[in-house]
Amino acid sequence: FPYEDSYTLERFEATGGYDGLRKALSRRPSDVHSEVRDATVLGRGGAGFPAGVKWGFMPPGKFPYYLVVNGDESEPGTYKDRLLMERDPHQLIEGCLITCYALGLAQCFLYVRGEMALAQERIGEALNDAYANGYVGKNILGTDFSVDITLTWGAGAYIVGEETALIESLEGNRGMPRLKPPYFPAAIGLYGQPTIVNNVETLANLPWLMNNGADQYKTYGSESSPGTRMVAVSGHVKRPGVYEIEQGVTTFRDLFYSDNFCQGIREGHELKMFVPGGGSAPWLFPEQVDLPLEASAVGAAGSMLGSGAIIVMDETTDAVKAALRLVRFYARESCGKCTPCREGTTWE
Repeated sequence: FPYEDSYTLERFEATGGYDGLRKALSRRPSDVHSEVRDATVLGRGGAGFPAGVKWGFMPPGKFPYYLVVNGDESEPGTYKDRLLMERDPHQLIEGCLITCYALGLAQCFLYVRGEMALAQERIGEALNDAYANGYVGKNILGTDFSVDITLTWGAGAYIVGEETALIESLEGNRGMPRLKPPYFPAAIGLYGQPTIVNNVETLANLPWLMNNGADQYKTYGSESSPGTRMVAVSGHVKRPGVYEIEQGVTTFRDLFYSDNFCQGIREGHELKMFVPGGGSAPWLFPEQVDLPLEASAVGAAGSMLGSGAIIVMDETTDAVKAALRLVRFYARESCGKCTPCREGTTWE
């Protein structure tokens, strides 16, 4: 973020903010949906499912429809959505509005993780400014398109990152997952109505897409994983942080050793292992460092890209202690609904 005040409406408007919304409003909603589907905007929350395809799952004629934004970023090692919410909340709001317009939705819920106080504050301020300036509310930008966006937050439960548990929490219940089927959110979601649940970063991609088009979007990344994504690198690298990389093109070696990214392993040590997709992802090792950051490639290697959280461990790491630390987290955070997790995570 080149500007310290990037979270303000003034800076957002000065750098092209809400231009993507204006372009979307000048088109038919079905055309906006088609643009997202044609671009193959993959979900950035963990599953990597194409957003445009997910949008098409809602049954016709069963109003009202809802959009729920999953900002409960709870996977160990993940902090890229938090950065987006803290530093660029208007981009997220613009993405929500584009989604609501494409799908004919009048109500959006922004669910933010309980511990992210600054993200809650920044989004709240951004929503107030967006309402005051005609970007959210009734007759947005002089059109007949109207949307309300409600900000809410949880109490810090890991399991609420799962979309049906998030919906339960949003309804005021204990955050426990629902059975799928029948509770696929697109069919039976919030308050029993069709609901689209999208990740923060997924929606933050939409303003750029509206401004530049699917063809330009697909010039980045690989054919099966177009576009860029944000990854949060922590652990034993010289320069940890959040980086935007091209999907399917950038390798873990590029990310760990390139001067543009992490600049190598700390203090001249050697890489011992790394977690490629958040605490729940199986670990990878130095012989796999040339894998591209692409879901299919990492999946074939026995792990997953997940939420874009990469934890790097060097030769000084005690692998048993590191594994025990992660397992204790999941034993504490398990909701207990599934026997393998309820029983297995406590078998230390």
